[in-house]
Amino acid sequence: MKELRLISTNCYNIPERVRELDDDYRLYYNVRRNVIELHNLRHIPTFQLVLPYSQLDTRTIEYIRRTRVDKIINEIKEIDEYNNNLENKLINQTLDEIHEKTKSVINYMNRGGSQIPSYSEL
Repeated sequence: MKELRLISTNCYNIPERVRELDDDYRLYYNVRRNVIELHNLRHIPTFQLVLPYSQLDTRTIEYIRRTRVDKIINEIKEIDEYNNNLENKLINQTLDEIHEKTKSVINYMNRGGSQIPSYSEL
């Protein structure tokens, strides 16, 4: 971690505000890559993301809020719920179609049809 320099404060108190989001968050300046990185001391490896901004300001806080893992997990849950609802809707539509076709076959057979009707007769 020789290339990382801890950013402990700035004029907008961004590092302090980042720690309000999560006490284990730290901002580092990567000297070799010339970028600001977010690290989480609770995880190994600690690296979380590279900030898309060259300076620390309010955008930094908003960006970190938007990309937090717990928010992403909620988004994934919403996507899964939507997909499950869509799948159930398709299954129900298919079952309804099967039910209608089966009724048609039974009605045909009850009318004296000697063979299973072709698809066009249904």
